[in-house]
Amino acid sequence: MIIQKMNNVLVKHGKVTFAIFTAVIIVSFVWFFTPGVDGSLLFGGNVGMGSQYGAVLGHKVTYGDVSSARQVVSMVRAATYGLAPHRVQSPDEDASFQAALLIKAADVMNIQASDKEVAEVIHSMPSFQNADNKFSKELYEQYKDLHLAPSGLGFSDLEEAVRTIIRMEKVPTVTSSNVIVTDDEAKTEIEGLLQKITYHMITFDHEAFKDQVKLEDAEIRDFYTANPGLFMSEPESDGLLAFAAYTEKKNELTDDQLKDYYDANKALFTKADGTEQAFDDVKDDIRKEIGTTVEREDAEKKAEAFNKSFREAIRADKEAFEADPQKLFREEAEKAGLKISEVKNLTRLTEPDDGLHIDGQLVGAVTELKNVGSYTKRLYGEHGVSMFLMTARRPAVVQPFEDVKETAEKRLLAQREYALADEAASQLALKALELKNAPAEIEELVKSLKGTWHAEATRTRYDVEANPYLPCSNEVLTTNVGKLSSPDKSFGDPAFVFVTAHTPATAEEIAEKKESLELELKYRKREVVSRGLQGWIIESATVVNRGRTQE
Repeated sequence: MIIQKMNNVLVKHGKVTFAIFTAVIIVSFVWFFTPGVDGSLLFGGNVGMGSQYGAVLGHKVTYGDVSSARQVVSMVRAATYGLAPHRVQSPDEDASFQAALLIKAADVMNIQASDKEVAEVIHSMPSFQNADNKFSKELYEQYKDLHLAPSGLGFSDLEEAVRTIIRMEKVPTVTSSNVIVTDDEAKTEIEGLLQKITYHMITFDHEAFKDQVKLEDAEIRDFYTANPGLFMSEPESDGLLAFAAYTEKKNELTDDQLKDYYDANKALFTKADGTEQAFDDVKDDIRKEIGTTVEREDAEKKAEAFNKSFREAIRADKEAFEADPQKLFREEAEKAGLKISEVKNLTRLTEPDDGLHIDGQLVGAVTELKNVGSYTKRLYGEHGVSMFLMTARRPAVVQPFEDVKETAEKRLLAQREYALADEAASQLALKALELKNAPAEIEELVKSLKGTWHAEATRTRYDVEANPYLPCSNEVLTTNVGKLSSPDKSFGDPAFVFVTAHTPATAEEIAEKKESLELELKYRKREVVSRGLQGWIIESATVVNRGRTQE
């Protein structure tokens, strides 16, 4: 769910916020790679925080600077994913030093971050987004109470950490903001980007080889026995769901109010060809759209009261909760006015069910629970707020052969089909080298090998570069005219391209795209300069003393 929220946030907000989250993601998956690295390893010696660790741009970097950088990065990462700072893995020594270098560089360059920039990043953090993908002050307050306060931290600490990350992220952009693209650069690049490439796609669909595969029952059973992990059941959870429904209120709308909405949202009523739908034609649709108001405040207050009283009751008598968690959960939910329902056999594959108040967010949260008696945080769904207490969990087991025989047969069949498709693709690559007249003969060769020769397509280089999901995009860009590309299996079945022509852009096409592409080229050049500056800062730094003996 956090990935989905991250995507929504990055779509909604601009490049500055995108850059900040990019830095945090890099920290999350690269800098936090070394297991078990915490402050004790990095700063466990007898070296003081004011002692020099290294230097950058002629300025001293102390052990305190490196420690502070480690804490800043950890705190922002934790907030991004809704975790307590102590629960995230700390960056290793080199990563902490690199962060400290960029922070020191920001100090030297007097790079600042405004309160508005800090607020924008915090308001964009996925962990603070409600079901409507909007910043929730309540979730922010809840994060402070649950995760910051127990660590002796507050909002000001998180805000300063975010401010530091923003300043650090700005370092590479300082000298790149004034880059220029010369007329000669623009002319050469734009002509290259607008060059049209005409090609045929060639694919080998594994299902085309189905008639060549015959399976015996013994083969299917052997496949099942050799691959037990493919036939595991999903772990199942039972539990109690406490739910506070939002209140729906019908609005009495006049025609004037409907017309005001129509006038303010003309884009919603404009067809693809640019013509506008008449107000009378869409009036009833508008009434359905805005005729109901969803009141969330009452449900959120009930859920908040339940959450608070339930946690206080656990702290007051932890033994009673461990002995009978259901009793306490029911009692506190009923006091707060939440409805209780029993949920059975929930797995990660459970489909949403409005009648049972089960949505994708709940399924995702429940499948992360591991132990009976564990519970979710408040979940803000489309129709209400909920909390789930796990009452039973059944682990994954290998399913009996007879129950999954059909599945095993399908998987083995697909495996054999893919192998045949790969073999046919290999044959194409070999035999294409022997063709005397490739453009004229290759289509016939493809069809003889059970491949599909697709209709001719023409795209500019820019269009191909801008579409990362285009099959064989790299092969389209790198294959010469009259040649067969290398195979691409990015989308499963092997695929090739056969390029038939490269056509220069016309003067009219260049003139039409010139302005927008010059901006694109300037942005690309700025990114190159930015990466170069950051790399130079890090590479030019020196380490004086790591302060501990390598063992």
